[in-house]
Amino acid sequence: MIGNDLNSDSFESLFKSHFGDLVGFVCSYVNDEEVAKDIVHDVFLVVLKNQKKLDTSYSLKSYLFTLSKNYALNYLKHLRVVAMNEREVVEALQNADEELDDYEQRMARLNEKLDELPEKQREVLMKCFVEGQTYKDVADEMGISVNSVKTHISRGLKFLRNELKEEMVMLFLLKRERV
Repeated sequence: MIGNDLNSDSFESLFKSHFGDLVGFVCSYVNDEEVAKDIVHDVFLVVLKNQKKLDTSYSLKSYLFTLSKNYALNYLKHLRVVAMNEREVVEALQNADEELDDYEQRMARLNEKLDELPEKQREVLMKCFVEGQTYKDVADEMGISVNSVKTHISRGLKFLRNELKEEMVMLFLLKRERV
């Protein structure tokens, strides 16, 4: 046991006499000698930093082994958290890929059905729903009445509803590149 005033010689002696045993002990937990060495170095740094607070009534060797064990267990806990986070990220990326594939399939189907519409119906739908133009603006631009715009929209939406069912919402998500 060493007192509260660890000088450099006594600390070096402590380090040399216990380092190898502590590395072997920690390695039995973490199964990686380099990690075990890092952990034991950290333990000795903590001892050196907190030497004034050490309770000299306990064996310093026991303190080193207990501290080493706690650091090793914390390291293993950290590895579990990292692994769990990695799994969650991988799952999120897989779900995003599936959702993107589903989105692309729905968009392709929507584009196919839009192409089946008469040209004026398709143009009116795109101007109203994709570009966000008002019925009046579309009517003025195309040289038709507002009622004709409404008729084109009504017929176009009816056709799309019958053909697409659930994909209907995708109409509102179309990009301007379709125009």
